Amino acid sequence: MPVHFGPSSNVLWQCRIPSGHSSPCVWRDRIFLTGFENEELRILCLDRQTGRIVWQKSLPPGKLERSGRLSNPASSTQTTDGRRLFTYFGSFGLLCHDFDGQEQWRLPLPTPLTQHGASSSPVLANGLVLLLRDQDAGSHLMAVDAPTGRVAWKAERPWARRGFSTPLVIHEGQRRLAITAGTLRLSAYDTATGREVWSTSGLPNEMCSSPVAGEGLIFAAGWTPGSGVPRMPAFETLLEGDRNKDQRIQRDEAPNGPARQHFHYIDADRDGTLSREEWDSMADIFNRSSNALLAVRPGGQGDVSATHVRWRQQRGLPYVPTPLYHQGRVHLVKNGGLVSCFKAATGEVLYQEERVGAIGDYYASPIAAGDRICVASQPGTLVIFEAADSLKILARNVLGEEVLATPAVVEDTLYVRTAMRLYAFKEDAADSRGSER
Repeated sequence: MPVHFGPSSNVLWQCRIPSGHSSPCVWRDRIFLTGFENEELRILCLDRQTGRIVWQKSLPPGKLERSGRLSNPASSTQTTDGRRLFTYFGSFGLLCHDFDGQEQWRLPLPTPLTQHGASSSPVLANGLVLLLRDQDAGSHLMAVDAPTGRVAWKAERPWARRGFSTPLVIHEGQRRLAITAGTLRLSAYDTATGREVWSTSGLPNEMCSSPVAGEGLIFAAGWTPGSGVPRMPAFETLLEGDRNKDQRIQRDEAPNGPARQHFHYIDADRDGTLSREEWDSMADIFNRSSNALLAVRPGGQGDVSATHVRWRQQRGLPYVPTPLYHQGRVHLVKNGGLVSCFKAATGEVLYQEERVGAIGDYYASPIAAGDRICVASQPGTLVIFEAADSLKILARNVLGEEVLATPAVVEDTLYVRTAMRLYAFKEDAADSRGSER
């Protein structure tokens, strides 16, 4: 991928696009994206060589997800089998189009119950579209028949609360497994049946990043503030403020602290009150929450926590970005612009929490091509450094717009989505400013 680039240098082309956080989905000469504009959900198809919009589709959302300041209704990245394009919007559901933009099927789904909207992306396995819908109530992994949109199976996850991770599909012997990172645990499901095959504990209460694989291991990393620190008082303490004596806590009865701060998180059924069962369940989850990078050997049956965790690390952990496995190493980036690198096979620290010189939060995941790695800060600085045992910065490229979507690299071109544009960067682009559309 290119090392030096910016809004006016090494730009092959740039295209104005609707807002959204989905990453580019690339197949041969096509780039697919989603967006949100004028209260409409958008699906876009672009020509990869020119940035020209080939077609786009609009649809009205259902009930928009409850979301935070940085959330966007177009946050899930699409996937394709080379003939069909699969798109997920939390406020609509799943859709399938052909490459000419003709809708093949749609599967409306209820808006997920989360505080930050939906961002888990669909993935493909064995002719199925897999979608992880972890939420504050009713979490599940579902499989949909890719040609027809018919639900093939649905695996309930009653222990899982809100999550934003995307499944990883791996081969284990003769079967394919969907590896999911969720509340407190990493789980493997048989994609043919939806049966949970094995799981391991050791993750935090809320997972944003996704698992990756390499060296015969699966790597999952997660971090949440205050993980593993007991901070939930006994429910009887809350009942001191139960003015109507119904043994439940309403929002205006909740004292300052966890009850008020996490009210919507704990109120799983959204009835506007906290029950003893909801409170005790969340207290247990918070107490067992563990910030960690886990390296897990696939295989086994049931709980394999004691037998299949090869190594773990607890520093340099990301909140949102997915780990990067590349050339025998695992790379992490955390808020503040701190990167860490470990030997994938053993967990040996090669460097840890070293600064890349681009402050800010990090939402995009690190990517690699050849001997180069790219990380992107939310304020819009993309740092290129060497894929090596020590940190060597090659360039810091300031784009001047927010970046929350993970970039994509194809051959020698880097595709970066900013708040308003999709850029195609290439070394020695003939017109350094590129063509703008």
